[in-house]
Amino acid sequence: MQVSIRELKANPSHAIALMLRGERVEITSHRKVVAELVRPVKGNGEIEKLSDDQAMANLVSAGLVAQEAVLPLKLGKPLRFETGSDPQSMSDLVIAARGPR
Repeated sequence: MQVSIRELKANPSHAIALMLRGERVEITSHRKVVAELVRPVKGNGEIEKLSDDQAMANLVSAGLVAQEAVLPLKLGKPLRFETGSDPQSMSDLVIAARGPR
């Protein structure tokens, strides 16, 4: 199966899933094959199984995926909106929670 570098960057898990199914994934740039994604082989001929984190680290080190795409999303603390006697819309509550800009 062929996957362009753009497709690989957009959805690396798809290419990895194909590779884990045993398919040889050819990485293309301008319709020319520039790399292949295949399962790693141990020295004794056995196939090495990689965790998702290891596979992503390999893609990052190869320069195929930006580091930012791998970092966990940092969210703030969850907000709890109390219901009160003064009904407000959700938009008003969110604007008030954001504070001044």
